[in-house]
Amino acid sequence: MTDKESIRSAWLNMQANNAIAPGWGKAAEKLRGLQVYRDVDTVFATPDASLHQARINCLVDGKNLVMPAPSIREGFFILSARSVPFKDISAATTYKGLEKNGQLLKTDAIPELSLGLLLTDSLSIDFEGGRIGDGHGFFDLCCALLQEFNGLQQGWAVFTFILEEQISGAPLPQETWDIKMSGAITPAGVRTFEAPVQKPRICWDMLPLDRIKRIDPLWKLYNKRLKAEGVRLQGV
Repeated sequence: MTDKESIRSAWLNMQANNAIAPGWGKAAEKLRGLQVYRDVDTVFATPDASLHQARINCLVDGKNLVMPAPSIREGFFILSARSVPFKDISAATTYKGLEKNGQLLKTDAIPELSLGLLLTDSLSIDFEGGRIGDGHGFFDLCCALLQEFNGLQQGWAVFTFILEEQISGAPLPQETWDIKMSGAITPAGVRTFEAPVQKPRICWDMLPLDRIKRIDPLWKLYNKRLKAEGVRLQGV
């Protein structure tokens, strides 16, 4: 087991044994107080339970909400501001309601998003913004895809919802594709980090072909890349 996997396992066990319900509603209110949140028209958020109230608030506050499709298979959905009746907002901001209430984004529409704020959850972060997630790499890949399709603003910010006790005093192991956090929002307050300027990239050599095939926008990029290199696809 690698250092990263052992850290992830420890935090997963901590979460499983934590009987106290986190105050994610308080964290969502802290987000509302940030200037970066007030300035943007569109917010990207992962489907994690900790962000549910924040996603609701985005629509209530008149912001468009972008979420990944399950496992990013189809790419990204957008829920347009005030397009969902108030009584349906809570359900609409979950995977179950996303396809019913949202619109699947075509890749040529992604540049129009001009995303300046992205939200995700974490198992742990350190004081340099280093993050450990669930190990599937979906958030980092989402960022890389949005970068490839020119959907990110220059100087975009990324915040994670997390509990104070999940913040590590020691640096966390990081991979080249890991996205560093601009800040952490807890029920108790907001911490900001001096995250470097980031240009997420797809690490093609780390992605098995069967996974590339399962993610539609990734598969399109893969084919485009091969054609640009003059490589002919065989047996796919």
